[in-house]
Amino acid sequence: MKKNYLKVIGVAALTAMLCITGCGGKGTDASGADTEAGQEAAATPLKASEIYEKIKGAYTLPDMYEADDDWLMNYYGIDASMLSDYVFAEADEVHADRVIILNVADEANVSTVEEKLGAVLEQLSSPEMLDYLPDQADIIKAASIKKQGNALYLVISSDADGIEEIIKNGLMGK
Repeated sequence: MKKNYLKVIGVAALTAMLCITGCGGKGTDASGADTEAGQEAAATPLKASEIYEKIKGAYTLPDMYEADDDWLMNYYGIDASMLSDYVFAEADEVHADRVIILNVADEANVSTVEEKLGAVLEQLSSPEMLDYLPDQADIIKAASIKKQGNALYLVISSDADGIEEIIKNGLMGK
């Protein structure tokens, strides 16, 4: 009886020791990448509207109009049904500022949406627009479309670098 009792205590102690040393060490996620115990394997990306709220909290933007589905189609030829989520915010007529985040629902449509977004940038970069907004020309010329997974984004702002960093982090779930 005493031997069985000691065996049970020994097994319990060994199990406890394995839990203590095993829980909190490194493991691997589904892709085989190292992870720390207690850390999520993959963070959930933030919604475009959540990212935009973070941007507005960090930077002072001019008054921005947030486009709806009809506006996207009528003015830019972007079919909102191709998007799972988006923010398309643009400033009034005296500012070139734009914050555009487009999460494309189907990877097969990314190039189509990127082409349409390229037309937006091309329109803003036209000599007529640069002449119309000469004090905004540098931020327009510095802008470029960025891609992360199925997400496309375009930032036209004097604070573009910081805003793009917020977008990148948001798309990574940070």
